[in-house]
Amino acid sequence: MDDSGRQDLIAFPAKRVLLVLTLFLFVNYLDRYALSILLEPIKRDLGLSDTQIGLLTGAAFALLYSTLALPVARLAEHRNRMHVLLGAVLIWSAGTALCGVAGSFVGFFMARMLVGTGESGAIPPAHAMVGDAFTIERRGTALAILSFGGALGTALAPLIAGQLEQQIGWRDTFLVLGVMGLPVGLLLLTLVKDPPRGLSEGLAKAANPPPPMMVVMRRLLRRPAFALLIPAMVALGLAEYSLFLWLPSYLVRMFGHSPGQVGTALSLYQGVPLLVGTLLGGLLSDRLVARDRRWLAWLPSIACALVAGSAACVFLAHDYQLALLLLILPSTACGLYLAPAYAAIQALAGARSRATASAMLTFAVNLLGLGLGPLLVGGTSDLLHARFGADSLRYAFFLVPILYGVATLLFLVSARFLLRGIDEADVDGRRD
Repeated sequence: MDDSGRQDLIAFPAKRVLLVLTLFLFVNYLDRYALSILLEPIKRDLGLSDTQIGLLTGAAFALLYSTLALPVARLAEHRNRMHVLLGAVLIWSAGTALCGVAGSFVGFFMARMLVGTGESGAIPPAHAMVGDAFTIERRGTALAILSFGGALGTALAPLIAGQLEQQIGWRDTFLVLGVMGLPVGLLLLTLVKDPPRGLSEGLAKAANPPPPMMVVMRRLLRRPAFALLIPAMVALGLAEYSLFLWLPSYLVRMFGHSPGQVGTALSLYQGVPLLVGTLLGGLLSDRLVARDRRWLAWLPSIACALVAGSAACVFLAHDYQLALLLLILPSTACGLYLAPAYAAIQALAGARSRATASAMLTFAVNLLGLGLGPLLVGGTSDLLHARFGADSLRYAFFLVPILYGVATLLFLVSARFLLRGIDEADVDGRRD
């Protein structure tokens, strides 16, 4: 980076942008995961099966969320990314509010599709903006802080939605959550500035058009590290979405507590460890990457191995308090992978292709992970119900450790090709 590029990077208000984007992702994940603690009253009021619940938590959201990720990312490559984020928060907030007035499975399904439509424009532009505002040596911590917003939304969703449901019911809970997006949109409009593409590498060439999408996709998929990271994150997504979206319902059924009680407990035993793990993952990755950039893949591999080895214990526990205590380790490990894995994706993309790379990941992870994960667990639970009765959901959950084990191996193999892929991305960024 030359002196002029370094001065431009210093002058950019990166910390302020990161703070607002972190709040943006907090509301994003709060609206996404609030549904999990409300599943049982929704199931009762609308007369739904576990398979239908799996469709609402997974496919209804993932269908448009995944398919729109790439075209919205290409829009973000050509236009002001802040405007894309503003449109995203307004659309998903409207969808969240409409969930509260749905009177049937079909109506709820359509409202969740609208939520997915809005949220398709959230993560790729936000990650790309952070990638342009922070150098690779600082990117892990920056992405950890950004991911902290998502983790905080995930952590507090059971608590906030559970308490609201007890006070005003699940329908009004969705209406309240929908309104929360409006002040975030105002903050984006007034405080956020889109960093020039390539600013963090001293390659800010805002006048240059980004390369065509098919060119970008071919480049990325020819890099073995990137090509391996995609199925690794898909396996992880299948496991994680199943775990986070079904666990509240599992605890309500197995141990007879109310959604409000379970939501409060999960915020403490799952949410707080997730927050700690997310920040720790960013701090660790920056320190370790300074020694060897392959830690961007090694650290997620270790984290997935920890979850695979410890998550099964949660579902073997027949005591409520023991299950919650056993949840602390896998929840902490779930946060460890976020910053280094996302930083690896950004490092493997050229400076003009960051949003597209993130959208390719979003497309695969959410179409398969979110679209099929909750449905896989819900459908398996229904299939096992005749034999295991109320314990069918417990046994369906044993798919989760297997999927984390697959992700462990894929991250480990991708590390072998990571350095070469990052070098190729740097060459592409200077050429585009």
